[in-house]
Amino acid sequence: MNNYKIAIIGGGPSGMLAAIKAAEDLEGGEKIVLIEKNDTLGKKLLLTGGGRCNIVNQTPLHDQIKYYDKNKNFTKHALYTLPPEKILAIFEDAGLSFHTEDNKRVFPDDEDAEVILDVLEEYLDDLDVNILLECEVNPNSIEHELDDDLNPIFTFKANDELNNDITITCEKLIVATGGITYPTTGSTGDGYKIAKTMNHTLTQIKPGLVSFETDDFLLTTLSGMVLEGVEVAFKDKKKKIKETGDVLITHNGLSGPAIMNLSNKLMAKSDYDLLDENKENTLYKDTITIDLTPNLTEEDIKDQITKDTPNQGTTKIKNYLKIFLPTNFIDYFLMTIGVSSNKTMASITKKDKNKIAQTLKAMPFKIDNLITETAKVTIGGVKSSEINSKTLESKYVEGLYFVGELLEMAGPTGGYNLEIAFSTGYLAAQEAVKSLNK
Repeated sequence: MNNYKIAIIGGGPSGMLAAIKAAEDLEGGEKIVLIEKNDTLGKKLLLTGGGRCNIVNQTPLHDQIKYYDKNKNFTKHALYTLPPEKILAIFEDAGLSFHTEDNKRVFPDDEDAEVILDVLEEYLDDLDVNILLECEVNPNSIEHELDDDLNPIFTFKANDELNNDITITCEKLIVATGGITYPTTGSTGDGYKIAKTMNHTLTQIKPGLVSFETDDFLLTTLSGMVLEGVEVAFKDKKKKIKETGDVLITHNGLSGPAIMNLSNKLMAKSDYDLLDENKENTLYKDTITIDLTPNLTEEDIKDQITKDTPNQGTTKIKNYLKIFLPTNFIDYFLMTIGVSSNKTMASITKKDKNKIAQTLKAMPFKIDNLITETAKVTIGGVKSSEINSKTLESKYVEGLYFVGELLEMAGPTGGYNLEIAFSTGYLAAQEAVKSLNK
């Protein structure tokens, strides 16, 4: 039997930093075990920021917390315990340097997620943390009972890299298995099974930061084009829910930061659950609009066209629209609204002008599907009300902690979710050690 003070299930960012913090505070990693079912640690970490690793965001924390709506108070303590500057310091102490890009996104100067993983693995090695790779825990085998000294203890079974059944015991158990999106990285929902085994409630589990699939062949021929600084939105009764940023046209449909951030807001209102196989998942709205000229009003556009027409009467409309749109997008735009690209400015009708202005401000796109297999995060998780936000310990099971994507909150794109992973892993380990030392 393998006996440890703290066992951590899941070798992603949360799990690795939890192991590092626990080993530091216990002054040695021999009492810690980090269990990962993949053959390497940090598989999903290597995909973050397009492989460049957008590690944190420098937006002030009091503004960041607002992104988490009903979970903002729950999220606050972890983020303030290990804020962005302290996360960076962990890696800077190991020799890495960082730079800040647009929207306050922070990347390593090496532009490679591998350097982040290397540092984490070096810390784990230096601290002598026990690491079990290719080791899969049986969620249904976890038992929580009292030992001979009446101290709570966890016992569970796992299948190791040699396909042997092993039994592990620990005094504290940190579950850091990730969500259920991006299954190729090992995020297959194991933590939800553990939560249920331990009598916890799950909220609806939804894909977050997803791309939209559109059944529009002409649009997908523009794959690779970026619509910069546009506003994407959907209607919520009389209110417009919106996001501003870049939109990437893909071979499937629409992606990019603005689309992915809007997807979180759309999912929050949708009746959707990835864990319920019998459920017919439905989107709150299946159509979004893109404001292609967010700095202009519809009247501004019509006035501009009216003003320019006398001097550009012989100019074809497809050439004129370059002042509003990327050149390669214009033919698609005009085809969508039914205006001939060869019409001259002098020949466009009032109806044409109105169509152009209206569509520039709200071009509709139908969502035919969500590309869930590459969703960047999972929305939803173990119900926040069942976890102590100051420690991340279960209110039901003493010594059980949930971190990272297993928690309800999910942030926008831009480094926020990796930041939460690190912060929650750190907090849970810190509090688990404190509890052991009482």
